[in-house]
Amino acid sequence: MFKKAVGVAVAGLVMAALLPVGTAEAATCRGSGCTGKNPISTGCGDDARTIDTISPAGGGPVVELRNSATCSAAWARIEKANSNWRFKIEIKGGASYLANASLDRQVPTAMVGSSNAYQACVEQYDGAGGSWSCTGWH
Repeated sequence: MFKKAVGVAVAGLVMAALLPVGTAEAATCRGSGCTGKNPISTGCGDDARTIDTISPAGGGPVVELRNSATCSAAWARIEKANSNWRFKIEIKGGASYLANASLDRQVPTAMVGSSNAYQACVEQYDGAGGSWSCTGWH
């Protein structure tokens, strides 16, 4: 009986190790219900892919435009950089979500539902502010 119980326990551990961690099925929002939410804490980052990138005019950190098919949502993400770098995702004719970079980690913006036209932008770091480089609309 003991050997059988140990065998079942080992088989269970092996199966658990083979399963993907944090699958996209665990996502907690979809479409416009994701707007304004964090892509990591909602599980939307699990199946995300980069669909476009942009760097600021004059050089600087790359900003990725990310999309999750499972969540039908999009967001921008910046590589590690000085926190003076600002970036955003914006909805055509609507809201935008602004964030600052971090020296410690990549940073995402809040999400927008991907049924709207959206783009990612990064601000030129020239001290004056207000000059943005953006991806195309998606």
